[in-house]
Amino acid sequence: MQRTQQLLTTLVTSYTQLLGPNLVGIYLHGSYVLGSYNEDVSDLDYVVVVRHALTATNKRELMSVTLHKLWPLAPKKGLEFHVMVQSALRPFQTPIPFDFHFSKYHYQDYVQSPNQYIQTMHGTDPDLAAHLTIMNHYGQVLTGPAIAEVFSPIPPAVYWQALVFDIDDAQTEITVDPVYVTLNLCRVLAYQRSGLILSKSGGGQWGLAHLDLRWRPLINAALQTYSGDLPSIRFDSSTLTDFATMALTTIL
Repeated sequence: MQRTQQLLTTLVTSYTQLLGPNLVGIYLHGSYVLGSYNEDVSDLDYVVVVRHALTATNKRELMSVTLHKLWPLAPKKGLEFHVMVQSALRPFQTPIPFDFHFSKYHYQDYVQSPNQYIQTMHGTDPDLAAHLTIMNHYGQVLTGPAIAEVFSPIPPAVYWQALVFDIDDAQTEITVDPVYVTLNLCRVLAYQRSGLILSKSGGGQWGLAHLDLRWRPLINAALQTYSGDLPSIRFDSSTLTDFATMALTTIL
């Protein structure tokens, strides 16, 4: 975790210097605050809150700092962040708008056409309802005012919609990314049945305790692979699709 601590320090220092008085705060959410962060398998999730929307030049400078100073220190799955304007956070509005976004998923898009990426990467994101719910319950302030002063509570119905949106393609995606989808379905079931807001690993642990015993080998394998205790293994496709069918039938 020494590398991650260096990352967090560099993140605060470099973004504060870059954004100056426009910066309101930087806030962590995701696996890091949920206690399941692992440098070898996780990403680092955070939200940057600003007073005014960033200019294209600001965004280019932000990406330069992110890729040159922060990316070498990032965990295996990289960094994922949203830039959000303070006035868009209170009072609550849906869909939730963002001013800029970047993650490892978009890395090649940015490298291939940075100007186009900067011009088009803004709008609304249904995933933000889930991110900000975790933020409100478990988030960590890196710099700036307290979370309750900056972020509005997310209505449970909006959070539920974000969870359902995230598993929309689970039936097909579970054979492509079995670990993520299996654990994600578990945490959605945990919220539906018990009102629990969990990490992926927390969802898996809930699944072991509450779902039918026939799913225990699958969930155990997903948990151990996710934590790095098992090398990447071949999951049985029929078991995966059966599990997704069960979960989606229950959820939807």
